[in-house]
Amino acid sequence: MRSKLIHKSLIVIAAILFLFIVFASFRFVSNVPNPNPKDFTHTSLIYRALKQAKSLEVECEQQYQLTAVVINWKRLSSVQLAVQRYLNATHFRRIIVWNNNPTINLTHKQILPQNQSFDLIRIINSKKNLKDEAKYRACAEAETLACFYVDDDWDISHYMNTLIASFRSDPNVLHSVTNYVTYYNNMLWTFMDSRIELHVGFSWIGCGSVFLREHARRHLQLLEVNLENNSDLFAFSDLFFSIWLNDIPSQMVVNLLSLPATVNETNVSFSSTSNFYSSQHKSSVLAIRKLEAALRLNQPTMNITFPRKQNRRFSYCTKSPSPKDDFTFYSNVLPIDIEHIPFDIKVDSDRGTYRYVPNGPNYTHFIEYNTLKAVDNDEKHVGDHLDL
Repeated sequence: MRSKLIHKSLIVIAAILFLFIVFASFRFVSNVPNPNPKDFTHTSLIYRALKQAKSLEVECEQQYQLTAVVINWKRLSSVQLAVQRYLNATHFRRIIVWNNNPTINLTHKQILPQNQSFDLIRIINSKKNLKDEAKYRACAEAETLACFYVDDDWDISHYMNTLIASFRSDPNVLHSVTNYVTYYNNMLWTFMDSRIELHVGFSWIGCGSVFLREHARRHLQLLEVNLENNSDLFAFSDLFFSIWLNDIPSQMVVNLLSLPATVNETNVSFSSTSNFYSSQHKSSVLAIRKLEAALRLNQPTMNITFPRKQNRRFSYCTKSPSPKDDFTFYSNVLPIDIEHIPFDIKVDSDRGTYRYVPNGPNYTHFIEYNTLKAVDNDEKHVGDHLDL
């Protein structure tokens, strides 16, 4: 049954890709400049890539088994829902619950009813709130080679399968999801310099992400070495993680849905804490400065080095899952030519901050015409040059 579904999904993807190329070749909005011919890939190459992806997914399903990471702070009901969701799914070999709340000692009985087995669940009670760092600490403890993470307030039911499938097609890069506004913003926060092998992009991981355990472990080592005098920024680990991978994350554009909040539970957000935004800005600037300097000097620091080589299998693309989470729509036409964005560390070190946000006609065009709207089942978008 599973193989039939995979085969059906691949056929659908192939058909969509073919139709998209036809549409993209002949039907452009008048105010959009003509695309570079290199943006379009011959359909035979697409079918070949799909065949390779199918074979690789089967191999990666066995090799890269998943551990689901759940972080508890003060929303125990959300943790209970997340654990139940992962137990009901077939994707996860283990579940690690990291308790960031040192005022309680979290137990299995608090998470699951007594009639359910706790065999798959490991609880780690932290002595203090590690904030973002906890995600990577938990993943570093995994028995599997890869980890799945999402913040406890997001509904992932409509993209969990395709996110995991995306990872299995190219497991050496970070895979994540976001909405189309943040996706475009992340494209702006791209840094390229071929002279020093810099090729990096930014992504948040909280809306849903899959990444390798070895990347989490290396990240923790890099934090220790590079933030020795800024240990307070460990709490902002997410701002360093994707940058220090020195690769472009594979991001899906999705419709983000929040889970309903529980009335009796209060949860003070991290962003409401003192000096949050100044520390966030400092972290974003420091992340690219540390990476650029290390690559330019080409000197390892205490045997912990930033990666120089890209290990991705496929070129950069934009993609979105179907509303039923049963296929993925791909486009190899990016909204921004990220490989030719000028970069000079002397003037661009703060480009990956909220001082630089999307605007202009290209941004407006992407908001109106993007991969998510091609598969959103909204009849209002029929005939918009993307909808199928």
